[in-house]
Amino acid sequence: MNKNIFRKAMTVAASAAMVGMTIGAAAAASYPAGFTSNTAVVVGSGAAASDSVAAGLVLTGLNSAAGTQTNLAGASGVTEDEIPLGGTILVNKLVTGTFKDTKIGSLLDAKLRWDDGGPSGSDDYDYHEELVINSGTMEVRTTLQDEDYKEHVALTNDFGFEYRYVFEDAFNTSGVGSTDAETLYLTILGKTYEIEAMTATSITVVTSEELALSVGGSYTTPDGKTFTVGDIFTGQIQINGEFITDGQSKKIDGKKIKVQSIGYHSNSPELSTVILKIGDDISKTYSNDEEYVGEDEDDPLWVWNVVTANETNGYIGIKYNQKELQAKHNVVYAGGSYILPENFGAVQFDGLTSNIDYQDFTVSFDDNYDLYTATQTSGGANISNGFVMIIEANDKSIRDAMITTTSKETNKMVLRWAPTGSEIGLESASVNGSLEIYYDDINGDIAEGDKIRFVQSYISDVTGNAGGITDVNFANITVGDTIVKITATVATGGLTLTFTDTGAGQAIVATVGGVQLTDAVGDLKWLGAYVESTEKGIALAGDVAIGGTNVGTYDNDLMTTNGLIVAIPDDNADNDEILISIPDDRVYALVSVIAGGTATTSDSGIMSITDSQISSASGKNLIVVGGSAINTVAADLLGGAFSEGAFTAATGIGQGQFLIKAFDRGSNVALLIAGYEAADTSKAVTYLLNNNVDVAVGITTKKTSSSFSDVV
Repeated sequence: MNKNIFRKAMTVAASAAMVGMTIGAAAAASYPAGFTSNTAVVVGSGAAASDSVAAGLVLTGLNSAAGTQTNLAGASGVTEDEIPLGGTILVNKLVTGTFKDTKIGSLLDAKLRWDDGGPSGSDDYDYHEELVINSGTMEVRTTLQDEDYKEHVALTNDFGFEYRYVFEDAFNTSGVGSTDAETLYLTILGKTYEIEAMTATSITVVTSEELALSVGGSYTTPDGKTFTVGDIFTGQIQINGEFITDGQSKKIDGKKIKVQSIGYHSNSPELSTVILKIGDDISKTYSNDEEYVGEDEDDPLWVWNVVTANETNGYIGIKYNQKELQAKHNVVYAGGSYILPENFGAVQFDGLTSNIDYQDFTVSFDDNYDLYTATQTSGGANISNGFVMIIEANDKSIRDAMITTTSKETNKMVLRWAPTGSEIGLESASVNGSLEIYYDDINGDIAEGDKIRFVQSYISDVTGNAGGITDVNFANITVGDTIVKITATVATGGLTLTFTDTGAGQAIVATVGGVQLTDAVGDLKWLGAYVESTEKGIALAGDVAIGGTNVGTYDNDLMTTNGLIVAIPDDNADNDEILISIPDDRVYALVSVIAGGTATTSDSGIMSITDSQISSASGKNLIVVGGSAINTVAADLLGGAFSEGAFTAATGIGQGQFLIKAFDRGSNVALLIAGYEAADTSKAVTYLLNNNVDVAVGITTKKTSSSFSDVV
């Protein structure tokens, strides 16, 4: 399927690893388990060359996924720490649409003194700098809006961020460049430009480098072309063997060279100097939506936006020119920024609310369940081998769910459809079917606390094809300050279960199938509709919905706008399971608008080492390539299996086979990719890079090598 490397995050089997994690750790799990940062790829120092090649492919994949990141160290500005997920970053608090020096101290608010050549001489023009975020153009979006985001949340930019140099007084643009006017210099984005001409909607900027050279002096352009002054005369110079007259321009070796002035010393010609301008253009006129200086002409990231520059509050702007909304675009993840040219300022995605803990809850099915009455203390089960639906906390030590009608605290609830005649605990006889709720008594109210006890029935008020149970709130899950209502609806023979975050996040809805529910029959068996051959154990889009969107076949974690996470619906629905992670408080985004500072570029902390260099990878996650006979780190992971025989004994991997398995290393994880022989290891890497592989701790993937090519 050629998915991005390690896109799988977590299945129900691995869910316990998330319990108690902070939001930072949980978010990293979406891409996944931190392997795209702070990771060392380890190969045996004496391994076959193919192992090194395979490790290189893994390293390339990780670096491609992680990339590098530039930030402005020491910049100042404003930070908003409660930006709701799923929408605009403009929340009418600290992050608003326009930022001036009152919010960001490094922005200028000053006077420009300039003589336009008119009779009044030099005049003062008030001006200031602004950073502008246009309404509705920058948002924090979750994987529910684009399932392919590498992390749960991304900052997007829809042509939304702009710098402006604002003239507070009407500016005489027509005087710029005139014979009698002074040369105009404007500091735009912290860089001083010589301006040759201006109109209300365009600007002519000197783009070449200006430099002074003496005889024999050289200048090398950024693209590697060197220009050397051969001689200087009274009215012309020689450069790279060609003559240029004072005040004239000439194109040499693809660059324009203009002689600005010559300082000729007749008594000491060797002391003569020349002022030159060298560049692709000496100057260039830019109109609105044309590339900023240095940007790609055909697909610029930043463009000019000159608006009524000759009028009061007219401005010279540089604005973002891309629609970055989807994962395939340049959306920004936590720690990244949209940075203005010249590293002048940025909108920075600082991350998500810190100190958020999650609790995991699993929805599943069982076809062999014993059920007991509310008061039964001994003897056999009232119902044996029943078909049930289960909602339970993965951490069995907590009591976060409450049966609403009886205030019973529990960590496990069981739902059963009860046809007429098989009910438990009905107060009066009924000819209609009912939905029965059971709970695991963890309070010790009943002596045999391990029995699943009946607690409540909801009787259909429609005879025949079961219906008439409408949105009954039979339980609540409480995790810290988050309350999730669980409601059930039975209509036209089917059950839907809805988890509603009372903080107004998107509802999570499960469609339940099995034997169609009537007064006489009915079972809860799987996610989906009623046909076993096409529904049981098969993920379909309608099995799970979030906020009205069918997501049953989505293959990455999905986060709601309040921070609830539904882990990889496609994988879990294939097992007729749902994993919901609930935060103990609402999750917000933190976004800063800043200017000033120094640009710093950092990588993701991914490195490649041999097993003999393992001490240099302290505190990192590991991806260990190669079997334990040639990679001592692999041998340590397998309990000291330093020989081929010990490798087979420890893993069950024999000739022509490979495995992929993750190991817990305390606060880090090690992923072993190893085959019986070097060729099998190569094929293991190929399989990992081209398939969705579950890399959760405790999950082992074993394959026969002959089924897979070793060419990526």
